[in-house]
Parts: sequence; structure tokens; C-alpha cells
Amino acid sequence: MINDRPWTVRGRALIVTGFMLLAASSAMAQEEEDPLGGQSLESAANDATASMWTFQLSLEGRTWLDETGPDGQPRPEGNRDQLMLRFVAPIPLGKNLKVINRFTMRNNEAADRSSGAGDAEYFALFVPFEWATGRWGIGPQVNFPAESSKFGSDKWRYGFASAWLERVGDKVLTGVLVQQIWGQTDPEDPNKQVAQPITIQPVFNYSLKKGLYINIGETAFSYDWQNKAWSIPLGFRFGKVFVTEKGSAWNLYGEIRKTVYHSDEWRGSVLDTALRVNLSYAFPM
Repeated sequence: MINDRPWTVRGRALIVTGFMLLAASSAMAQEEEDPLGGQSLESAANDATASMWTFQLSLEGRTWLDETGPDGQPRPEGNRDQLMLRFVAPIPLGKNLKVINRFTMRNNEAADRSSGAGDAEYFALFVPFEWATGRWGIGPQVNFPAESSKFGSDKWRYGFASAWLERVGDKVLTGVLVQQIWGQTDPEDPNKQVAQPITIQPVFNYSLKKGLYINIGETAFSYDWQNKAWSIPLGFRFGKVFVTEKGSAWNLYGEIRKTVYHSDEWRGSVLDTALRVNLSYAFPM
């Protein structure tokens, strides 16, 4: 039985290591001649559902709106700086099926300037439908508890993720990622599983010349089911994909996001501005 004790960074690293070794053995055993299906490396480097192994490291700084919340009290300040490490490993399960494993770990700086491991996130996206210009998938998601509640949720949470991506030529990539999880967060009933705010992340990437591109970034809309409230940010990302002679790709970008709308009923912190710098390395499976 899984208890509520937060996992250490070392424990999460062991999970990632085992997960990557399993993915590596499966991917090598079922290697495809053209895993990208004719998609260019520049496009695949920004396609979260492409058959690309990805190692991502980002640093993000945040500021929060200083205003009164719906309870008449000042809104709390959220986490400040965040260091994020993400692994993506696609595993072919047959001719017409693959699973995309994504594991994300975060180290957060709380409002009191202390830092620690935030809640980690893993989902396995099964992709049963893939066509010439896109694909769709769905699968389970698990959120691991943070080291402390001040660095994120300190509860186990479970749910699902679903993604649809479509290419328009080799210039435009569009789609959406939806994530919904449930957790024990009702203070009046600790055993009750409560639906967390659903996140709906639209995807839009436009490729320019020489590997340059513009993107709306991790613009994830959130809807709070309990309070019927929205929080909507808008982002802008500018980056460049560097394709190597070995057929791999480095992806460097900078991103800015701001909250453009939030309901008066939205409880908790509200992001003002986020600035991110990111470096990723990807190669076909």
C-alpha cells in the first residue's frame, strides 16, 4: 500500500532510471526505419507526440498578482523560481500502437525563499491513432507528492492525460493537451477524492527559416470545477532548433507568459508573469 510520505529526489531519480532503461530496451528491440514518418527534425523537436527521445532542462522565474481573493483575504504568493527536468521516451508496442512516457520533476523556490522538490508528474500516453499529418493519444497520469506543501501538493493524485497534434505542412503544428487529476484535498473529508482543476493546453508552433520558430508556449488554461472559475494565461516563445550531423536536435528557447484573465471566484495564487529559458536534446527512437 502506498503511503502519503513524499518521495525523495533520489527515489524519483531511481524511478526515472528504471523507466528509461525499460524504454531503451523496448525501443531498440523495435527500431523503425523512419520513426518520424517523414516529419522533419525541426518540426518533431517541438512535437510532444513525435517518436523522439527528449531530455529537457528549464529554469523559470515567476511573479504573482498581489490582490484580494474571493474570501476577502490577500491571495497567497505561489512558488518563485522553478528548475524543471523532463524525460520523454516513446516506446513502440506494435505496428499501429506506441506509448509516450513523460516524467517531469521540479525543484521549487517557495515564497519564503526556501527550496525543495515539488510534485513530480508521470503520464503514459497510448497513441492508437496516427495518420499522415497527426496523431491522438490518451493514458493514465500519476502526480507524486511534493517534499512539503509549500513546494506544491503533498498528496498523491491520479487521473489521465490526452493529446491531439496535427501538422499543417511542415510549418505549422497545432493541437491540444488535456490533463485531469483527482486527489485527497477536501479538508472536511480527507478520504474524499476531489477533482483538481482541469488543464487545457492549446498547442501552436510556427516554423521560420534556419530552425527558428515562434510558439505560444505552455499556455495552459485551468478550470476549477469546485468554484466554477477560470485562470487563463497567454505565452510567447521564441526559439531555435539546431540539427546535428548525427540526426539529433538541440532546442533552445526563451518564453514569457502572463495571466490575461481569471475569474473573481478563482481561489489561491494567480500568476502575474513567468519567464523561462529552456534547453532540450532530442533524437529519434
